[in-house]
Amino acid sequence: MNPTPTVSAVIATRDRPELLRRAIRSMVDQDIDALLEVIVVFDQAEPDLELKAEFPETEIRVVQNLRTPGLCGARNTGISMARGDWIAFCDDDDEWTSDKLRRQLEVIGPDSIFVVGGIRIFNQKRTVDRTPGERHLHMSRLVKSRVMEAHPSTYLIKREALLGELGLEDEEIPGGYYEDWDLLLRAARLRPIDVADAPVAIVHWHPTSFFKNRWEMVIAAIDYLIEKTPELHGSRAGMARIRGQQAFALAGLGRRREALAMAASTFRLDPRQLRSYLTAAVALTPLRAEWLVRLANAFGRGI
Repeated sequence: MNPTPTVSAVIATRDRPELLRRAIRSMVDQDIDALLEVIVVFDQAEPDLELKAEFPETEIRVVQNLRTPGLCGARNTGISMARGDWIAFCDDDDEWTSDKLRRQLEVIGPDSIFVVGGIRIFNQKRTVDRTPGERHLHMSRLVKSRVMEAHPSTYLIKREALLGELGLEDEEIPGGYYEDWDLLLRAARLRPIDVADAPVAIVHWHPTSFFKNRWEMVIAAIDYLIEKTPELHGSRAGMARIRGQQAFALAGLGRRREALAMAASTFRLDPRQLRSYLTAAVALTPLRAEWLVRLANAFGRGI
């Protein structure tokens, strides 16, 4: 019988001590003995060394981000220090279900390098379960949709792939936006992504403040990924989705003429793309982009 693979959990954090402890507890309380260590990477914050004593059941390694400030650099710091066969992520405001690692390790095969799962979304009004709905994710689906069900808090990735053919997270993406989708796309380019098709992470959505620099970051990050990922150009529906996001961001910035021009381009690519209509609504009426985003979030969706 083959031994259970070992897992290093990497969690990047900044100024969320109570939520961080909840996330770590969910990692420690797995129903399978696979967790080798939890690496907590403090990004632009002083490390909390008390964590080591608070969770004696598992080795807790507390370090500072030694790379580019932000989520990607923090995760890459943790990956470079990990010792497990597989590396798992969890956002510091999320949790794992108790069967997360067991479900995902059950679906890996001899050629597996990347496993995702579904999520249970908690927000202020309701709970929504979302799963990918299939056993494998292929490039053909990922270029059409981000597949938000395959959330980074569900990621389980072979360490040697991250250090080799797949590569680390891209620290050059503007604002770190869509860093998770970029990693999925690069993984699917190598081989299909395995799926444990059940909620394996609990994602807590909080009210978000939307500022001018956030909308600009969305626009810049999408341009960066379009240039970086040639496969995106082969999907009209996929290009319409991300161009629609840029159009909506332009409307959020109050750049109405540019927003409407981008919305028209989105419509020509795919008339079914809802974001072109939402953009027009924001650009041509008093409706605020932030309100629409929060409404979508309340139903477990995004824009």
